[in-house]
Amino acid sequence: MRHQKIANPDHGEWLAAFDQVRIINLRSRTDRRNETMREFTRYDWPIPDSRVSFFDAMAPQEAAGFPSAGVRGCFLSHLGVLREAWRAGCGSVLVLEDDIAFTRDMDRQASMAVRSLQEQDWDIAYFGHDYGNQPGDLSWIPVLEPRPLAHCYAVNGRALPALVAFLEQVLQRPPGHPDGGPMHFDGALSTFVKRTPGVRAFRCSRNLVYQRPSRTDLHAVSVLDRYSWLAPVAQLYRAIKRLYWRRVR
Repeated sequence: MRHQKIANPDHGEWLAAFDQVRIINLRSRTDRRNETMREFTRYDWPIPDSRVSFFDAMAPQEAAGFPSAGVRGCFLSHLGVLREAWRAGCGSVLVLEDDIAFTRDMDRQASMAVRSLQEQDWDIAYFGHDYGNQPGDLSWIPVLEPRPLAHCYAVNGRALPALVAFLEQVLQRPPGHPDGGPMHFDGALSTFVKRTPGVRAFRCSRNLVYQRPSRTDLHAVSVLDRYSWLAPVAQLYRAIKRLYWRRVR
């Protein structure tokens, strides 16, 4: 991608910087799927299309050493996306989870981000993270102590073989293994970056993609989601929270 040119990076064409754009979504979570589609249509970005598509998330019944069955399913789903991209010979893949929300002025900022990324020699790029926004012009900052989340990140095709192999090794190790056993996927990705010589990971100086408030599938749900009669309260609370974050981010 370093020398790949984007014909028109405005109006959602930042997505054209990647060979594949995959959105991980459980079939049962039509609420998240619909909300994600609304995020795209806010910017008139077609979804799905030949480049952007949903990936059916895996839902195992057993934790098999992971913190929960949901955490295992998340890990396997990310691995599935990356394995498919590697086998397809993709030059790059952008991976999103189904609870993403784009920052304001996303068209312009995403265009700036991919133009800047083109100038970097990169392997993994985090468009969404928990570092907050840095002052000054938009840029890409090397990740020295990995801790970003994994709701929106890109992988250069050249890094896919090593990353897929590492994740498959994680599956074979027992919990707590010093080289990395079953864990949350974002932790596994961070471990790969930290332990693999030569891997160049960057985070955008601005958090362009954050996570919407929604019911979790990874662990025990909150009180608001535990009882069906509280569902309207939970929906209202999250709707208000989403509107607030949309105004300030």
